[in-house]
Amino acid sequence: MTGTILVVEDEPIAAMDMQESLERMGHAVVGIIATGDEVPAAVLSLRPDVVIMDIHLKSYIDGIDAVSRLRLLSDVPVIYVTAYPARSLLDRAMKTAPAAYLEKPIDESLLRASIEKALSDPQPA
Repeated sequence: MTGTILVVEDEPIAAMDMQESLERMGHAVVGIIATGDEVPAAVLSLRPDVVIMDIHLKSYIDGIDAVSRLRLLSDVPVIYVTAYPARSLLDRAMKTAPAAYLEKPIDESLLRASIEKALSDPQPA
């Protein structure tokens, strides 16, 4: 099962690596954005099937806050990724009903499974 994916990642090399991995899996990356502020508009205009969201962003809001705002507009599945796992982050992230929460470096087979699950789960109306 393939889908369209929006990547939210502020590290250019990490974003390129993510795009290459996703394209190897057969997914289309419809955009790469670097700040949480851009997320709602990007989701509304690009209409991705899944959003891969880095939690730590060099922007006014972090990835969890961006998804909290996004939830007012869309139920698009979100897969969080982070290099800095902490219980407090996990607790905050879980309140936004993510499809998955993955730690960097990302295991490609876990990423693939998380995306397939996100694409196959019915979204709330």
